Amino acid sequence: MDALEELLARHAIRDLVVTYAMAFDDHDWQRLGSLWTEDAAFVVGDQAFSGREEVMSFLSTCLPEDYEGRHMNPQTLVQLAQDGRSAVVDTDVVWIPQNFQNTILARYHDDVVKQGDRWLFRRREEFPVPYRPGPPPMSGTAMSVSSATMLSGD
Repeated sequence: MDALEELLARHAIRDLVVTYAMAFDDHDWQRLGSLWTEDAAFVVGDQAFSGREEVMSFLSTCLPEDYEGRHMNPQTLVQLAQDGRSAVVDTDVVWIPQNFQNTILARYHDDVVKQGDRWLFRRREEFPVPYRPGPPPMSGTAMSVSSATMLSGD
């Protein structure tokens, strides 16, 4: 795989991650379903959904059709396999629902494969950051630097 092929693969994989977020948020289940291999898996903790049909049965019923939210995927790290036909992808994710209160903070760990000319999810594992009430336990120095940009809770 030459440098141009690698760059194109990384771009296509990042587009796959973005397309997942937008299709989910838009409730575009047909488009979302087209992003998975037939034998795909989606795993969160001890919950696992196997096969494209089961994955989509789960994803398409997470929220009622009349409720919206948006995935924010600020960064995606792609590690391509030597053959250029598979990759491991890590993406941080924040999901903000219609009440504008952050609901999900997690990292997606994906195994993706190239089938024909398309990249598809073979396995997506979500690693949520557990909720912890109260302000972050930051040091005094960190608070003096960052407090002007943080909600005070007042």
